[in-house]
Amino acid sequence: MSSRDEILARIRSAVAHAVEAPEPFEPARRRGDFAAFAAQVAAAGGAALGPFRAAEAGAAVTDLCRKWSPAGRVLASDAALLCLGSGPWSPIPADAPPHSLADVEVAILCGALGVAENGAVGLDGREARPRALFVLCERLVLLVETRHVVPDLHAAFAALPEGALAQPHFTFVAGPSKTADIEGELVLGAHGAKELVVVGIDV
Repeated sequence: MSSRDEILARIRSAVAHAVEAPEPFEPARRRGDFAAFAAQVAAAGGAALGPFRAAEAGAAVTDLCRKWSPAGRVLASDAALLCLGSGPWSPIPADAPPHSLADVEVAILCGALGVAENGAVGLDGREARPRALFVLCERLVLLVETRHVVPDLHAAFAALPEGALAQPHFTFVAGPSKTADIEGELVLGAHGAKELVVVGIDV
């Protein structure tokens, strides 16, 4: 018998009783509606508007942009442009280098899903391109279809869009950027978007 086998044999003989394997994990049952999701968005420091019908969403986002940045640079993804139509926004330039996005006042992107458990919005890497945009912008608007709000992160991972994990990243964004490193004081907008608004859309 090798030293390894002898040590393992002693360990096995010292065990007083066998421990049964735990039962499969059952996550808590949570609501998966837009109202529950909106409450958690607010708890994370953001705001949720709506839900709106698709035809009304453009006016709501236009009001936000005019309030935040009457003459500033506003960029919207291709998916957001299809959803909102024309407004005070421009398409994201193709292959824009990150440093060219430093002056973006408002970025508008489409979230793949919303998580009612924590108010997070899942951003597919194909939508959040370039990735620097939603970090460098002053304010971030995320459009989320209410039918894609799920109760918790377990359901979120089960509902990821096809091919999402083949992308360089899939990011969950919960509220504006924040830090509490300095003396435990929570500071919003420390290293990213200062404000985040999620706009719910009924499709």
